[in-house]
Amino acid sequence: MSVKTNKYKQFDSIEIKESLFKKFDLPDHFHDTYCIGLLSSGIKTSIVEETPQIIHSNSVSIINPYQIHSDKNIDQEDCHYRMIYVNKEVVDFLAHKITGKKENNLLFTNDLITDPRVSTAVLNFFSDMYDESLLHHKLENLVELLVSNAIDEKRITVHPESKNAIDDSIEKARLNFLEKIDIEKMAKEVQLSKFQFIRYFKKKTGITPASYILIHRINFAKSLLDQDIPIVQVALESGFYDHAQFCKFFKYYTNITPSDYKRNCNIVQA
Repeated sequence: MSVKTNKYKQFDSIEIKESLFKKFDLPDHFHDTYCIGLLSSGIKTSIVEETPQIIHSNSVSIINPYQIHSDKNIDQEDCHYRMIYVNKEVVDFLAHKITGKKENNLLFTNDLITDPRVSTAVLNFFSDMYDESLLHHKLENLVELLVSNAIDEKRITVHPESKNAIDDSIEKARLNFLEKIDIEKMAKEVQLSKFQFIRYFKKKTGITPASYILIHRINFAKSLLDQDIPIVQVALESGFYDHAQFCKFFKYYTNITPSDYKRNCNIVQA
């Protein structure tokens, strides 16, 4: 498996990633960004919020922030996958600029997009990758195509802001993922038993509280690996017990080791 990642300081740290793999199996996980993916060759399966989907060549898919999904290739043929990770605030800002409507928490459906204009817009991010002056134009063009496409086909909604006790627990876990996991304490705070809490939490997020916190730690570790910090220190600062535990879970959720991720990640300074 080969993975190359570029991270840009512009627009709240846009990340683009190119992967080539024969064997690929990622468990349930999430990102705090919109994930816009183009499969250039091969075929793979994704399960998004328990709904299976076949991803075929030359199709674009969108995963919303915090949406639980897993990915797996179907055969041993080469799969060439390109991903763009864009923060929610950036998409909200550009969508407002494009539509004139100030709407937050836009949710795209997970239907595959086969419009060649969208595929071309994604591919444009992987040409002239070190010319930051083109980044704004590429991003605005892509978001405009995605939003316009979604509006035309009624594939976009605005997520309601209503919250309950479990939502508050999820938010607290998100903000305090570096602290020691105490599921019983979290359950008591919302006046539920431990098993009731886990069940309701999983129903709301798609994963258990422990997995939710663990994935946040992995995502945080990625941001530290971009810096000149020893991997052992990254493990401890990300809330892991030791280097071995960190490497085990990092590879489980990313399919590559922390050292390989660090080696193949490039920071493009604005």
